[in-house]
Amino acid sequence: MDTPALIDTHCHLDFDLFDNDRTEVMQRAEENNISDIIIPGTEKIYWDRIRNLCTGHSSEQSSSWPQLHPCYGLHPYWVKENNRQDIESLKGYIDINKPIALGECGLDFRPQHADKKTQLYFFEAQLDLAANAQLPVVIHSVRATEAVIQVIKKFKTLSGMIHSYSGSVEQARQLIELNFYISLGGSVTYDNANKIKKIAKEVPLTSLLLETDAPDQPDRKNQGKRNEPSYLVNTLDVISALREESSETIAKQTTANAKTLFRIP
Repeated sequence: MDTPALIDTHCHLDFDLFDNDRTEVMQRAEENNISDIIIPGTEKIYWDRIRNLCTGHSSEQSSSWPQLHPCYGLHPYWVKENNRQDIESLKGYIDINKPIALGECGLDFRPQHADKKTQLYFFEAQLDLAANAQLPVVIHSVRATEAVIQVIKKFKTLSGMIHSYSGSVEQARQLIELNFYISLGGSVTYDNANKIKKIAKEVPLTSLLLETDAPDQPDRKNQGKRNEPSYLVNTLDVISALREESSETIAKQTTANAKTLFRIP
């Protein structure tokens, strides 16, 4: 049986790690029935790269390949106090280029990253842009789930996804109440990933998304390799086994979820 159609809701296909074989990566994605790939932005300097990749693919490449959808945002890894003008640049960019979502933005409270005050400024400013533009948001959250929830609560009309979710089941329930989807990737395939496996089993299927986060976070079968969209089927298989539901059922619902969130026809 063919793998059901899947949407990779978080993949950095624009990264230069794909420059030498992006065509082959796309072909393998097609062979594994990946229908759409969401490409999140990380820094201002890469927004054009994402836009050009998505528009170039749409006009020049195989119509049977996955459709590529751009997002533009400012990742918490690289926000700096003296770059606050990037928020105004982002507003202008999304006004002109009409992305499928804003992101990835968020909070990462590991010690090696920007201070919390700076991260919170950029996160709240981007959520405000998303709310005003009526765009869903793609959120990065590491060691910051509670803070993310509290910031989201300030905005009444937001929807979005928490990518590569790492919080608790109870926090997931709170996020779902706030119109957010929980996205899982290759980390769920590892034997010791008990917390994520619990999420995969207990989150309602109507609130679940699948992603690779390629080129990062490969699944257990591909540990140590560069990740890519075609590997999404391995995450699907593990979640199917954990939930004791068919891969077809999970693929159909998670694809429907992604289409609803990102307004994909």
